Amino acid sequence: MLSMKYIKQLCLMILLGIAAVNSHAADTTAPDSSIPYYSWYEVTLPESSGASCGNGTPMRFYINRAQSDSTLIGFEGGGACSDYGTCSGDATGVEQRVNAVNPNGIPHNYMNSTVTQSLYYTFMSPVMTRVDLLTTLLNDPKVETQNWTQVFIPYCSGDFHSGDAVQSYIGPNGNWRVQHFAGLKNTQAVMQWLVSHGFAKPQRLLVWGLSAGGYGSLVNYGTVRDALQPQAHSSLLTDAGGMFVTPFNADPAAHPSVRMYQVIRQQWNWGGAAGLLTTLRNKLGQAFDTNNVGSVYQALSEKYPHDRLGYSTFQQDKTIAAYHYFLFDPAIEALPDVASKSAASLVLFNQELPGIKTALNRLTNFGYYMPWARGDFIDNHTLTSVTFDGTGIDENGIHANVGDFVNNLLNQKDPLDTPVMKAFRTDQSSDFSWTSVAAIFLNLFGINPI
Repeated sequence: MLSMKYIKQLCLMILLGIAAVNSHAADTTAPDSSIPYYSWYEVTLPESSGASCGNGTPMRFYINRAQSDSTLIGFEGGGACSDYGTCSGDATGVEQRVNAVNPNGIPHNYMNSTVTQSLYYTFMSPVMTRVDLLTTLLNDPKVETQNWTQVFIPYCSGDFHSGDAVQSYIGPNGNWRVQHFAGLKNTQAVMQWLVSHGFAKPQRLLVWGLSAGGYGSLVNYGTVRDALQPQAHSSLLTDAGGMFVTPFNADPAAHPSVRMYQVIRQQWNWGGAAGLLTTLRNKLGQAFDTNNVGSVYQALSEKYPHDRLGYSTFQQDKTIAAYHYFLFDPAIEALPDVASKSAASLVLFNQELPGIKTALNRLTNFGYYMPWARGDFIDNHTLTSVTFDGTGIDENGIHANVGDFVNNLLNQKDPLDTPVMKAFRTDQSSDFSWTSVAAIFLNLFGINPI
């Protein structure tokens, strides 16, 4: 029989346990039960949140709830803008290749308002799709995020999800455009909504984005991570959205992207009191250099040493090369046609890409995956769009495609013990084969991928 002393100790332990459980419960809001499972639920952010699309209309985002304790945050891609033509959607000529998507805001039911929209977002990426038919057909690696709760942040601010400004532009016919670059506030408002509706503290978190959304995932990673507070593991994948390691006062001969960075720093108010540079310095500390947004890699690595962080790009990404140089490099602007501009832009892109590779080589928890090309499918832009096929690296002891890189980021191993994969293809050729089947399949449905 237990003595009274032990009975009292047992009772005390039970009471302390109940108190701990109640304390944890009080600290965690249960997920909003009105949000359905396995369908896209639309949220329109109120004007009071400060969130806005480029034309001043409300910002919307979408949540696809799953019976999972892990969360995927996805940032949509779609160009960028810094003048009337590229922001309004009225751009002509070369500007049409680089203008920002959704200039007139996010319509209701953005994810599934038409059959084409539903198919587009079903096949947009194996990272996000629930039923990955193409991955099954092509025998690509599956990824866990297909079964997670998914939050999709559409792109309508034209600023790499990174601006904090209101600008007025006048068009060639005297038309005015008041442009709201609200990318930073949009992300902050989405995170506040998720926290207040019970979607904080997932066990695992992946922050991912494509193209302009890749930049958004990179510069907003700290905001998302700190708001949601993943309990077990957190990862980042910025796909085709890498910031060059380019000081704002760099010599254009060595860093030709400096011209673009100088323009968008001013137009998107990166240097303002609530702008990107100040936000990153406040969040990431002294490791972030406000004179070089490319210092974000080192700063994220130091702030989150146990997270697995990654960047992916094709070395022949014609789209990112176009954004950086078509409208900002005088020599390329002067070339007579898109083909010559594209070829010259790729030369500059490959002049600056090694700077990112060098920066990441020093970081055990920030990896990269850089194959050569994908047979010009989507202009060799984004590795996680549509299918993982055509992204292979099979040399120097590496036998992988980008799906393996995604799984490497998700494997929950501490990068201090198991560094993140770093893979760079030296064979300058493309493994473009089954990807053409994917292209034909998408064309049948009239789907134009990012």
